[in-house]
Amino acid sequence: MFHRSFSRREALALVAAAAGTLVRSPHELIGAGQPSGGRLQLIIRNARPLDAESPIEALRTFETSNDLFFVRSHHVLPADLPAPWTLTIDGEVARPVTLGLEDIRRMRAERRSVLIECAGNGRGRFELPATSGVQWGLGAVSNATWTGVPLAALLERAGVLPSALHFWMEAADRSPLPAAPKFLRSIPRETALDRALVAYEMNGQPVPRVHGGPLRLVVPGWYGMASTKWLTHVHARPDESDNQFMARGYRYPDGSPVDLMRVKSLITSPLDGARVDGSVTRVTGVAWTGAGTIARVELSSDGGQTWQQARFTSEATPGTWRLWQADVSIQPGSAGRVRARATDSDGHTQPERAAANPAGYANNSIDEVRVNAR
Repeated sequence: MFHRSFSRREALALVAAAAGTLVRSPHELIGAGQPSGGRLQLIIRNARPLDAESPIEALRTFETSNDLFFVRSHHVLPADLPAPWTLTIDGEVARPVTLGLEDIRRMRAERRSVLIECAGNGRGRFELPATSGVQWGLGAVSNATWTGVPLAALLERAGVLPSALHFWMEAADRSPLPAAPKFLRSIPRETALDRALVAYEMNGQPVPRVHGGPLRLVVPGWYGMASTKWLTHVHARPDESDNQFMARGYRYPDGSPVDLMRVKSLITSPLDGARVDGSVTRVTGVAWTGAGTIARVELSSDGGQTWQQARFTSEATPGTWRLWQADVSIQPGSAGRVRARATDSDGHTQPERAAANPAGYANNSIDEVRVNAR
């Protein structure tokens, strides 16, 4: 299959065509994400490979629209995709199988609301020491309703053997540098059989190419690097992948793997620096976790001395976020700060400050916005 790298202009044109949105140059979007002509735009953090985060305003609804769903790329977007598309399952199986996209579509489908968050979300918000990688703000997270077939059902077709303890996910994207390793991740057997979904629709539409279409993996609860885009092969293996992005990448300083998302809450309104009218301000947001569900969200407007509990406006469902709101008192004529922290059903609570790490992973520090009350 032929691959080539994209120029910045081509990358922006592709995301516009694939996601159906207007995307302007990175220089026009610095510090932005604001509407232009009444339309929100992705915030480009890196043009090649393409990394773009959602503006906070786009995260106020349960589903994030496809055109404003954040984009994370390890390599350039595939210029040409195999036609027809196939998915091969091999390795520690009784009978290797190759399924076409239509074969998968004919199987019993499931629809699941699943949130995907980049492990580096909030990297640019860490305090010293400086972190490497894309300097994300807070918008490298989005939620969608995915339609597809449970990975377990596909593995059943192949007759997975007891010796298959890990499943290696191979994608169609490649680095423009011949010596660079391909992006390949694996997930353990329990996760593969319990929660993973092979998706071909996103919010009721075919998965856009920029988001991994026509076929991608979705792993609820795990950071986004586990949800392999442009999925072409599932290799059943006895051991975890030894790929660069598995064995050495996505590791915390102690060597433990980056896997389940950490509990987190995000204020979506008012925006940081906003002017608000009156002494009581309606604050809204979303909260999520990789373990269990969100059980509580609390807000403080006095520096954390006192906290009030928010009201939920969506149900507690594993793998997706929960919307919340609260009416917070802010003294008129003052500059205030509103904080939000979430607690999940396993008892994990957001820390005041997440521990910084050289790769800038898993920043789930308490969110805070500054507001000016008139």
